[in-house]
Amino acid sequence: MASDTWLMVCAEGFAPERVARPLLIKTSVEFLRDRIGLKRILLVVALAMLATAGYVLFEKLKVIDWSKVWEAIGQIGPTTLIIAGLFAAAAYATLTVYDYFATRTIGREDIPYPACAIGSFTSYSIAHNLGATVFTAAVVRYLVYSRYKITGPQVVKICFIAGLTFWLGNATVLGLGFVLEPWVVTPVVAPFGIGGGTVRIVGALIIAALIGWLIFVAVPRQFGSGAWVIKLPSAKLTFLQMVIGIVDLSCTAMILYVLLMAMPGAPPAPFVAVAVIFCTAMLLGFATHAPGAAGAFEATLLVALPPLGFTAEAVVAAFILFRLYYFIVPFILALLIVAIRELASGHRSLDHLKESMAVIRQAEESQEAAKASAKPGSSA
Repeated sequence: MASDTWLMVCAEGFAPERVARPLLIKTSVEFLRDRIGLKRILLVVALAMLATAGYVLFEKLKVIDWSKVWEAIGQIGPTTLIIAGLFAAAAYATLTVYDYFATRTIGREDIPYPACAIGSFTSYSIAHNLGATVFTAAVVRYLVYSRYKITGPQVVKICFIAGLTFWLGNATVLGLGFVLEPWVVTPVVAPFGIGGGTVRIVGALIIAALIGWLIFVAVPRQFGSGAWVIKLPSAKLTFLQMVIGIVDLSCTAMILYVLLMAMPGAPPAPFVAVAVIFCTAMLLGFATHAPGAAGAFEATLLVALPPLGFTAEAVVAAFILFRLYYFIVPFILALLIVAIRELASGHRSLDHLKESMAVIRQAEESQEAAKASAKPGSSA
C-alpha cells in the first residue's frame, strides 16, 4: 500500500466520494511514476547496508562467549539498573516535547500536553520497533489525536516537524562529535578507506549545513500549497529544536553509557566518545529501515566500542539491556495505552482508520482500472 495514497486520503477527511476523484488517482500515479526510480535506489542501498551489517554482526557474535555475557548482566547492581531506567524515562519524556512543539508550530494549541505526551510516546515506541517509521508513526498519531478533530495534513505536519527536531539534534551531535572526536568512528569507516581526517571534514560540513539552515530560516519560510502548507520554525525555534534533540539523544546515549560503565573491567571511556558512536549506530540502523534498527545498530557498536577498551561480551550485554529499556518495555506499554484508549473510546479512532483503509483499497482498485482501460485495445 502506498503511503502517499494514505496521506491523500487523510487530506480528504476519509470521504470516499471525494478520495476516488480522478485528480487524486492522477496525482498518485504521477507521483509513483516520477519517484519510483529513487525509491528503488534507496531500497537497494538499504538492503545492501542491512546485508553488510548482518554479515558483520554474524562474524562478531560467533566468537562471543555467551557465558560471560550472562555473567556480566548478572553482576549489574540494582542502582545501575534504576539509573538506566531513569535515563530511559527522561529520554521518552523529552520525546513528548517533540509533539508538543510540533502541535504549537502548526497552530494546534488546543491539543493539551498530556495528549501530546501520549501521541509522542506511543508513536515513537511502536514505530521504533515495527519500522516504516513515517507511516507507522502517522497512523498511531492519528489514532491518538483523532478526538481533537485533527486532519490528515496536520498529522503529516506534526510528523515532519517532530522528525525535523530529531534530525537537527542528531546532526548537531554528529557534527560536533566528528570534529572533536573523529577517531571514535574510524573503526566503522576504515574498511571503506575513510580516515579520521575525512570524518572531521564531514563533521565540519554538517556544522556548516546547520549554520546555513539557521540562516535560511532567519526569514519566514514555508513550502507546499493549500492545506499542505508547512511553515518552517524560525531560527530561534530551530535552535530550540537542536537543543531538544541534543537532550533527547544525550539521555538515550546515557542509558547505554551507564550500562557499559557498570560492566566488569570497564575502561574510563569518555561519554562524548560513546555518545558519538551511539548516534552513528542509531543513524545507520535507521538507514536500513529494519525494525528496531536491528543489525546495523549492534554491528556498529561491536566494531566501534571495543577499541575504547570494552570487551565484546560487555558490549553485547549492554546492548541487550539497552534494547530492553529503550525498545521492548516502551513498546509493550505503548500497545497497552493504545488498546486501553481504543476500548475506552468505543473503537471510534480505529473505526475511522478502518474506513480510511477501505477507501485506500477503493482508490488503488480505481487506479488499476484506469491503467487497464488506458491500454491499447481495451474496450470502452
